[in-house]
Amino acid sequence: MMFPQALMALGALLAFVPATQGSTSPCVYQGYKCGYTMVTEFGYNNTELTFAVNKTNVVPPLNTIQLLNVLYRCVDTRGDIAANSFCIAGCISVGDFTVSDECAM
Repeated sequence: MMFPQALMALGALLAFVPATQGSTSPCVYQGYKCGYTMVTEFGYNNTELTFAVNKTNVVPPLNTIQLLNVLYRCVDTRGDIAANSFCIAGCISVGDFTVSDECAM
């Protein structure tokens, strides 16, 4: 019950993040992280998440809230990301930067 409320709060926060702000620290190379982790832990913004989704044919275009439930892959050491999959049942943050996040089953 708390997860949807937290997700909505994160979505509201994401809507107000400036589009020109870049990520504050790059994600871990070849790591998989949930959208909300990319925003809160790595400083990625709505524009960067949308770009990652739109440059792949795997994930369809999504709204701002849905971007938080996408599993993103860090494709290089500069912090470039690609959308890997949209987690329909929710994205699970493992909470450790050495372990990848995953989609709920």
